Amino acid sequence: MFSKLREHADFKAKLEALNRSLATIEFTPDGTILDANDNFLAAVGYTRAEIAGQHHRIFMEPTDAEEAAYTAFWADLRAGKFQAAEYRRLAKGGREIWIQATYNPILDGAGRTRKVVKFATDITAQKQRNADYEGQIGAINKAQAVIHFALDGTILDANQNFLDTVGYPVEAVRGQHHRMFVALEHAASWEYADFWQRLNRGEFQSGEYKRQAKGGREIWLQASYNPVFDASGRPFKVVKYATDITAEKLRTADVAGQIEAIGRSQAVIAFTVDGTILEANQNFLDAVGYALTEVQGRHHQMFVEPEHAASREYQAFWADLRRGEYRSGVYKRRGRNGREIWLQATYNPIFDMSGRPFKVVKYASDITANVQARLEATAATKQTLDNVQAVASAAEEMSASVREISGNMAQSKAAVDDIHQRTQAADQATTQLQEAAQAMDGVVQTITKVAEQINLLALNATIESARAGEAGKGFAVVAGEVKSLASQTTAATARISDQIVQMQRISGDVVGLLATISETVTTVQSYVTGVAGAIEQQSAVTQEISTSMQTAADGVASISRSLDRVAIGGI
Repeated sequence: MFSKLREHADFKAKLEALNRSLATIEFTPDGTILDANDNFLAAVGYTRAEIAGQHHRIFMEPTDAEEAAYTAFWADLRAGKFQAAEYRRLAKGGREIWIQATYNPILDGAGRTRKVVKFATDITAQKQRNADYEGQIGAINKAQAVIHFALDGTILDANQNFLDTVGYPVEAVRGQHHRMFVALEHAASWEYADFWQRLNRGEFQSGEYKRQAKGGREIWLQASYNPVFDASGRPFKVVKYATDITAEKLRTADVAGQIEAIGRSQAVIAFTVDGTILEANQNFLDAVGYALTEVQGRHHQMFVEPEHAASREYQAFWADLRRGEYRSGVYKRRGRNGREIWLQATYNPIFDMSGRPFKVVKYASDITANVQARLEATAATKQTLDNVQAVASAAEEMSASVREISGNMAQSKAAVDDIHQRTQAADQATTQLQEAAQAMDGVVQTITKVAEQINLLALNATIESARAGEAGKGFAVVAGEVKSLASQTTAATARISDQIVQMQRISGDVVGLLATISETVTTVQSYVTGVAGAIEQQSAVTQEISTSMQTAADGVASISRSLDRVAIGGI
């Protein structure tokens, strides 16, 4: 009897201990709530009076309570079948809670269920943590390549992202060792063995890793190797989270190669956005004649004239760079001991991940020799310009003189043409005069013949008057007068004939002279025409030379201005 009492007390103490540590609720076999302890009431947020006599379904979603599985759940409990699991339930106000619970049928002496006692633990916070962890792991699996290893490096599992990265199906990697992804010489190295020893000690590893995909294809992974610990704090596997950075690595290598190439061929210096010198390569240091330690930490203004460093223009230059504005040009700078140097340079703001400029990199080429040559060329060009302008001016004056000579020759040609025409007209008049003299000679010949006939008639009349005696004296006188007139006519006609002969002789001389003059005028006319044509051609050529020289002068002036602009110092 005493032992039964002790067992009963022991059993009661155990129930009280469970009641203190667990949430407890009792139901009839059909699910009607009989009672609940304070732990359970605190978990669901109800008072005892609010739930006593209610059915268990008040803790369920209405749709879940209507399902066949819920009906079967209570049927199994009535049949005395124990139930245990994690359950989603609704607290007061529809708040979701999760419980780890056991539903325990309490049997009577006949083996029938007389009530159901539920012991529960509120695991809502743990469930939410687990959901958070699972969500994060799910997100990681979506975004990253994940692979699981045993501590000896044997592959346990891999997600699809990892398999796509390495180009293998899961069957080809599961059970294989991690060394299938590394080069043979690296797998045999002390470094690789130490890597896995560290992981076995539970040491986290991360970095960029060169690996081999299917077919020996080179890939680069940004990865972390994460030892996973058991409840005793001992590592029991390793999970690797990785991102394929092969393309980025190639781009980085390409950019680095380009920057390295620029660094070999150009002078490079980096500044903070306020102009403080951060670093400079050897090309730049050689150009300015300083060592790195002499420029690092100093301001850019050490390379410019003091008056320029104090100018508003210089302040605006750095203000523009701080705003992220690119600048380029030809800049006059000072090297060691104030030595003048010229740089063809670009100032390039570098932006951070937020798009804000955080430093300025300057790429430059030393063009001092070129600029000095240009300055000399500018001086020579200005001298050439003066010479060309002088020649152009002389050519213009020569062109004006030629135009004047051309005009005079044109007037001379017109005068010679007029003389030629007048000579031809005089020649025609002389010809007409000669023809008239010839006609007058015919008339004189006719008069001479008439005078001879008259003379003959007078002689005959004298003879007849002599025969007539006294009767013929008067006729004789008339005959004498007629003879006298005939003699005078003959004498006059002889003189006229002599004058006509003389006129014909003079006319012939005039014709000969006019012919000679005409030939000479024609020769002179051909000469004048030729000279006028040559002068006209020379005038055109001289004008073309003058235009060309003026164009050359404009070109030389343009070159001079361009060289002046090239030689002008910048910021």
